Amino acid sequence: MASEDAYITFRYARSFATGNGLVYNPGEWVMGFSSPPWALWNALGYVVLRDPILWSRATSLIADIVTLVCLGRLLERHAGRASAWCFTFFFAAWPYFSAVSVSGMECSTMLALIALGAVLVERRSRAAGLSLGLLALVRPEGAASAAVLGLGARGRDRAVALGLLIAGAVGLALAYGSPLPHSLSAKARLYGTPGPWQGRYWWNWLLPFSLGEWPSVGDFNLTVPLTVLWSAGCAVALAPLWRARRSGLALAVLACLVVWAGYALLGVAYFYWYLAVPLAGLTALGSVGLPRLLRGRAVYGALILSVLGSWTIARILYQGRANNESESFARVAWELRRECRPGEKVMLEPIGIVGWVNPLVVIDEVGLVTPRVTERRLQGPGWYSDIVRAERPEWLVVRRGVFAAGQAFAGRGAPFRELAERDSLMARYQELPGQPAGDQALVILRRR
Repeated sequence: MASEDAYITFRYARSFATGNGLVYNPGEWVMGFSSPPWALWNALGYVVLRDPILWSRATSLIADIVTLVCLGRLLERHAGRASAWCFTFFFAAWPYFSAVSVSGMECSTMLALIALGAVLVERRSRAAGLSLGLLALVRPEGAASAAVLGLGARGRDRAVALGLLIAGAVGLALAYGSPLPHSLSAKARLYGTPGPWQGRYWWNWLLPFSLGEWPSVGDFNLTVPLTVLWSAGCAVALAPLWRARRSGLALAVLACLVVWAGYALLGVAYFYWYLAVPLAGLTALGSVGLPRLLRGRAVYGALILSVLGSWTIARILYQGRANNESESFARVAWELRRECRPGEKVMLEPIGIVGWVNPLVVIDEVGLVTPRVTERRLQGPGWYSDIVRAERPEWLVVRRGVFAAGQAFAGRGAPFRELAERDSLMARYQELPGQPAGDQALVILRRR
């Protein structure tokens, strides 16, 4: 299966491909996806294959080949063949990038547009403006990356890119009321942007000393054996990249790192696919410096073995992540498929796989596709019971611990004002038989 969040975009794509508009719930024009080009591209995939998972994975594989070739060539040209080998081996062999490629998310495509755009800008290609414009639209942070690459582009190319960005922004504003994804504002408002210290998981993994603990995120834990050489390589690379600051390589690295800096300074909530662009930029930066540090083959051999050996751990991490989503979210999706009727309402937080499998109207607890939920949550306690009372969904899907402890699973705002309010709501719903135990387990409730 693809990642849970990918199915949100897939449902938008299917709706568009079947003539119902680029919407999640019928008739509700809310931009709950992050990438308009990716949503439209997957709509084409649905028309061609009826399978956006295969389509998105094939696209991501091609995008990764573009990244590998383009950044590898830039490194060979401006930093040397050893640097090119360091980057291309790590990018091809590090398990995280494989996990992102099969996730169904758009980050591999964004990374490929950065690498390709840097090559086209350096070559003064006529296609540079088109590439930069598409990069600016592929994700909100893509606009920052495109602006960095635009520093080295011709005025004509910058004008083309800006024209495409404006045209896309106007089209999105006319359709959705804003050119920015509502999913972006909903996550920022409910998860918060606590700043660089609270969001230190974005940068503390690259430090050559630990801040009292190992990185708490599994994707970063895998890099611990490489951190000392990696951080030193990045430091050594700064001077030669500054001297070649007008090159496509320097622009590509900076276009990736500006995304990393934005995430780190804001303390953006971590979703594993967000790491793809920053990690590729830091890999390229470290690859410039590493050959300047190392003499002899023994350390290179040790690094190669470390990368290959990471698969013995990463397999557990990434297969476990996929299996957990399948066992939890997919189980709920197929149970609802057997029990529900088309057009009924369901209120839940993991809306991806459930929304893809079922023809239900979805009320999203985070508000990615239902802005009224976000607004109510920001008003304080009791949001869950108030929304259920107003929307009267036939189905609730909720983690058992939310009812047990009275605390929201994700984001701010207590779901109930008091326990009596919780008990009153639960009296109106009945749990389906055979639901799993445990506070983290998703349980399905039907309106009595």
